[in-house]
Amino acid sequence: MKIRVLEDAHHRLGGARSQSFRANGGSEGKGIYDVPKATADALIARKVAEAFTGPETRQKEA
Repeated sequence: MKIRVLEDAHHRLGGARSQSFRANGGSEGKGIYDVPKATADALIARKVAEAFTGPETRQKEA
């Protein structure tokens, strides 16, 4: 599942394993990560990430 990390976060995967996520890291430095659903659900529940469904779209200013 793809997520966009909104703020730097650390998630324990179990036992002694953990992973850090940076808001400006991941795919293309935009905080986009492809993670297992359980990890995504945990980060979204903590409000440090949101589900990512497609490419970023930015409107050009006129």
